[in-house]
Amino acid sequence: MNARQKILAVCDRLLGWLLAAVILGATLGFGGTAWWFRPWLVAGVTVLVLLKLLQDLLVGRTPILKTPLGLLGLAALALAVVQLAPLPGRLAERLSPTARAAYAQGALPDLVHADDAEAAPAEALPIRSPASLDRSATLHWLVLATACLGVFWCTSHFTDRLGKLYLVWGAVIAGFMLNSALALVQVSTRTEGLYGFCTPGAGAPWWAPNDNDLIDAPATTALRNLPDPISGKAIAPAAGAHLAVSHPFVFGTLPGGVGGFLAMGALALPLALAIVVHLGAPRGSRESWADRLGHSSQGALVVLLSVLLVLSCGLVGLASGPWFCLPFAFGLTMVGLPATIVPGARRLAFGLTMLSLLALGTGVGLEVYWADLLGTSAPLQAPDLRTSREVWTEAARIFKAFPIVGVGLGGFGAAHPYFKGHDLASTTAMSSLLQWGVEAGAVGLGLLALAGLWCLARLPGGVMRLGSMDRFLAFGLIGAVAGFSLLAVIHWTVELTAVAVSASALGGTWNRWLAGGTDLFVERG
Repeated sequence: MNARQKILAVCDRLLGWLLAAVILGATLGFGGTAWWFRPWLVAGVTVLVLLKLLQDLLVGRTPILKTPLGLLGLAALALAVVQLAPLPGRLAERLSPTARAAYAQGALPDLVHADDAEAAPAEALPIRSPASLDRSATLHWLVLATACLGVFWCTSHFTDRLGKLYLVWGAVIAGFMLNSALALVQVSTRTEGLYGFCTPGAGAPWWAPNDNDLIDAPATTALRNLPDPISGKAIAPAAGAHLAVSHPFVFGTLPGGVGGFLAMGALALPLALAIVVHLGAPRGSRESWADRLGHSSQGALVVLLSVLLVLSCGLVGLASGPWFCLPFAFGLTMVGLPATIVPGARRLAFGLTMLSLLALGTGVGLEVYWADLLGTSAPLQAPDLRTSREVWTEAARIFKAFPIVGVGLGGFGAAHPYFKGHDLASTTAMSSLLQWGVEAGAVGLGLLALAGLWCLARLPGGVMRLGSMDRFLAFGLIGAVAGFSLLAVIHWTVELTAVAVSASALGGTWNRWLAGGTDLFVERG
């Protein structure tokens, strides 16, 4: 091995370690909400991209994948730049008349007219104005989205063999399974706090997230009167108010209640099921399942993944409730049902899928009847469908006021307080799809539709290019993407940084496969 080959091998190992560190670090670093994580993420992704470029330089070529997903991601970043730019008055009024009025007249005209039908609109100032209502939030979104696009690009080019695919998927699964283990302990002992000891805003260590960090994460907020420094009671409203953040029961490593746990589970559960079926499927051998796994030294991994998969499904059912569990059931079914066609894997796939669905249903039943059986409230509070519907209705009103380019990417939390009809304000639209429409407008929805149509058009060909034993992993990828997409319609997902990083890494493997690559499902020497 010459010096060039040694450097390539070192770069390859460093890429794998750093990519796993970025994915796992986002999950372990309090879901990416801690103050130190964002600089670390930007630095890590920068080194990751530079390493990949150095590797391509040493190889002498840079492969270009035949896929538009990367270009559509760049188009989303360009939309954020347009939203940030101070535009001339006429152009700003055409792109976003409501945002133009907010900057030039100091108020939202529709809301002023709703409060006082006879109120005369203020004279518009001849100034430049952006389309984003919260430029700092849009800039924040732009930086994190650029980092996620870097993870997406590096993963697309890095996963050129099965071992690397297992590394990326394993990092996603490991982050979720760690949260499942912590949740099992904390739920059984009723111990609250991140990692079981750290409660944000209640004497947390300096390196942990505080209330200000939680405002940037998915949460609900409300204005409250400032407390008296002596008595501790709320003082007169005239003295001022502060933005209070709700504190649901937190567990594991992800803040925001059960939302982040559910979003990570939608990605990890189908992948874990697919890996177990793939490892346990025969490949021309007549040995028993136990002998085959024992000889390959993979038996312990399969048993561990199977046990954690079933336990995690039960916890997801307990955390999701009867309505929000449907994306998980669909994702698991998308993995297990096609695998039953293959004779050698039929029993394993059917049995493990049914066991996972049974655990999911048992968790849902416990969530519904917990109070009747035990006389106390359930330890995990499932998302409330009625509250979600209220926020969806208010988000639809915001979309009607900002239909073309939205309120600005990352700016939903700034717009929602002006349209809410109740005390609490939400930093998310309780639906990633609806929030994307509110923040990016019809332009953003068009980009999303193009990406979805291309994926659907490429999906049948991608499956047909694979052998029967490699399709287990492909259907695991399909189940993860389908379940996660369905959950994103009815709940928030990528608004938490850890979920966005994991989804970007998984999206990179999806991108390589649909672009025509089959090497990521095949092991090479």
